[in-house]
Amino acid sequence: MKKIAIGIFLLLSLLSFSKEYNIGDKITLKIEGVIDKGEIEKALEDYKISSLEKDKDGSYIVTFTTYKVGENEIQIGDKKLKIDVVSTIEPSEKEIYEALSNPNNTYIETDYPHMGILATIAGIIAVITAFFMHLVDRAKDPYIIFKKGMSKVNESNWKEKISLELRRYIDNMYGTNFLGGEYNIVSPITEEDIDFIKNMDYLKFAPNRDGDYLEYKKRTFEIVERLRKEKKNSV
Repeated sequence: MKKIAIGIFLLLSLLSFSKEYNIGDKITLKIEGVIDKGEIEKALEDYKISSLEKDKDGSYIVTFTTYKVGENEIQIGDKKLKIDVVSTIEPSEKEIYEALSNPNNTYIETDYPHMGILATIAGIIAVITAFFMHLVDRAKDPYIIFKKGMSKVNESNWKEKISLELRRYIDNMYGTNFLGGEYNIVSPITEEDIDFIKNMDYLKFAPNRDGDYLEYKKRTFEIVERLRKEKKNSV
């Protein structure tokens, strides 16, 4: 069997601090060894491949997305990766949806005319569908994903987690690749914002350097709130 070295690119190494991935997260792998493009596409046929390019050193860099909740196994040559994917829908929201979709909660007056019954059923289905679509849209909302991720920040993981959530929010909002380390200025992102992110990178790779994690967390929320406000004003 061919020997293939799979290097975890910057994106994946950052996500690994959270030990799990949300639906829709972009995962980037750098694959080195004797392998062709078709084999990689075959290995990832169950996933949505965003890009697959050959690097200057002959390795392949592939970025893909998975929407399958649970443990995903990927076999590339003799290397096997396990990726744990979780839903971004909160348990409380899931319980509400399950309650609405339970037929035992549906009441139909038997004395109504048949057309009234059909209209009632159609109305219930429409409400459930609209509610489900709301949950799906909410689960994909970059700000909701950001707040959920920031709620898990603590004194032991803040150097990695704050940087991760801020860059993921920016990528989701502006189609950039901050998670991949490409810090390009895209309006309304400023040089000051990028300097802040770079400083977070320095903290992450300099374990002996301390900082006020609450101050960094506050600053991150200020950046995101400003970006949200400017995004709304530009619409």
